[in-house]
Amino acid sequence: MTARHASMPAALGIAAAIAGALSLPPRDARAYTFVDAVPEDPCARARLFDPQDASLPAQKARRACRLAVFEQRLATERQKEVAAGEDAREAWVEKWMVGTQPARVLHPMAVEVFVGSGIVNYGAAFSWNVLSYLELAARVGQRQMSCADQSSGTGADCTRTTWSAGVRWIFGDRDFSPFAGAAFSTTSAALKIVHFDPNTGSGNFLDGHGSANSASLSGGLQLAISYVRLSLEYLYEYVFYTGANLNDMQKPSDELRGVWEDSLSQDRHGVRFQVGFAF
Repeated sequence: MTARHASMPAALGIAAAIAGALSLPPRDARAYTFVDAVPEDPCARARLFDPQDASLPAQKARRACRLAVFEQRLATERQKEVAAGEDAREAWVEKWMVGTQPARVLHPMAVEVFVGSGIVNYGAAFSWNVLSYLELAARVGQRQMSCADQSSGTGADCTRTTWSAGVRWIFGDRDFSPFAGAAFSTTSAALKIVHFDPNTGSGNFLDGHGSANSASLSGGLQLAISYVRLSLEYLYEYVFYTGANLNDMQKPSDELRGVWEDSLSQDRHGVRFQVGFAF
């Protein structure tokens, strides 16, 4: 047998092995990594090292863990401080409400209107219970009138506008309570009276402007229920300054001032009824 005939079986065997290998089903592809997943928690990373490990990475991991624990402790303390501050503010507000806001008035502020007699006979007011028994108030009022009613002069006009600020002291912490009050007021009016010349017997108009300052004392009763505010009071007005000037010459006029003073003195006593909405 020649060498050529001897190598043919070997070649056939190799070809059969290759064909068998190619006919085997494919295996699933697998991916492998040699990098371990590192935890995000610094303390979890530090626990991966042996307690006796003194290497630089182990020391860095333990230092990062201590820093994270310290920051967490600071955040917890800050949260406690914020919560304590909020509790303190709530306690202060509650104490202030109990100490300053009257139980009879759930709504300390009010917008009111009034009618009556005195220096003015109608107007509007804003009041505020700043303390348990103390009420501050600002008012603006007017009285349209003629001085002829007061001085017997023909055609005299003494319409007044008054601005005032005052206080009331409430005697009690009930819905229906008595009070005493005091106020400071400033009053102005455009004056127009008839002036008679005794030499000629003819009359002419004197146009001017009057002003006055006054202080008042009052006493009365107030009803305060939820959104409703009612009060009735007597007041006495003390006028401590009056002035009157002519419009054309801008100088004082004794005749205008006399009519103006007489008009105010007739209305020193008054009664005021006030009603409003509290909020």
